[in-house]
Amino acid sequence: MQIKIKSFPAIAIFTVAILMLSGCSDKASDERKKVAKVRPAKILTLKLTKSEQFLSYPAVINSNQLSVLAFEVPGLITELPVVEAQIVKKGDLLAKLDQTDLKTKLQSAKAKYNNSNSEYQRAVQLIKRKVISRSELEKRRSERDIDRASYSSAEKAVADSVLVAPFSGNIAKIAVKLRQVVQTGEAAITILGAGGLEATFNLPSSVIARSAADARTATDSYITVDSAPQLRIPAMFKEASLEADVSSQTHEVTFSFKAPEKLLILPGMNALVWFKDPSLAREENKIMIPLTAIASDGNQKYVWVVEPDSMQVSRRNISLVAGVGETLTVSQGLDAGEMIVGAGVSYLSQGMKVRPWSITP
Repeated sequence: MQIKIKSFPAIAIFTVAILMLSGCSDKASDERKKVAKVRPAKILTLKLTKSEQFLSYPAVINSNQLSVLAFEVPGLITELPVVEAQIVKKGDLLAKLDQTDLKTKLQSAKAKYNNSNSEYQRAVQLIKRKVISRSELEKRRSERDIDRASYSSAEKAVADSVLVAPFSGNIAKIAVKLRQVVQTGEAAITILGAGGLEATFNLPSSVIARSAADARTATDSYITVDSAPQLRIPAMFKEASLEADVSSQTHEVTFSFKAPEKLLILPGMNALVWFKDPSLAREENKIMIPLTAIASDGNQKYVWVVEPDSMQVSRRNISLVAGVGETLTVSQGLDAGEMIVGAGVSYLSQGMKVRPWSITP
């Protein structure tokens, strides 16, 4: 009996300790749950901005500096030091014909001209002493002029047997081979200028008609090509046809751009021209939000608005202006200065607390 009486306090103390530990554990669990309910979120502070809705149209690449080079004399190609896509500078050697016969003819023409010129100069002195007649002088002058023309022609033939780059650029196409015999005027090498590319497309008359007059040429624009679709190549408006095509009711529009280094863009390639919708140029500033901030229940678009004091989110139905792009214009439902969750909206629920991990002013 004494043993049982002594063990009772120990059991009681052990039981109380267990209950205390259990209570602490429950409190810690509650604290963890409370912390877990505060979700980190990207929070955006709304402001008024200009609409940046872009339009895009398929275009074809052209060049405003393209030259198809050909030899002006026939002959055998003995030098062809370039390859397609090679970058060349103005004056670089591109191709050369065998000059053996041409130089022989040049030397002969030069000797003949020198001789006839000497005869003419001697005749000039003789006419002063009235040793020869005026007709004899004119004859020698005529012979000198003919030989000079032959000499110039021979010089030109030698020069025409060499193709050099007329400007800096890229070798777009080589239509001949080494040791090939070419004829006069036969296309040999096509060179594309380093800074002269254009993108031409057809723009519907409806787009031009609803544009502000001063916005038809002043608009942000860029080009994308299939080989590098993520690369935005800056472009500038160059010209537009004022007369619409009767059948398609479109205007031919041209934008100019410079190809980036290490990206070969050639005439005939397809591209997309992107530019800000000119019809929005005079619109007032509006609220723009990213697509990642927009949620939908199937019938209604909405966002999660953050209450600044409590940092709780509440659903807000919104209306959007139809468009495409990474951002859309809000026509109704939001005001400048309000805060919304900018990403991860599918993980939120009414009344949930959030904390900012990034605030975009």
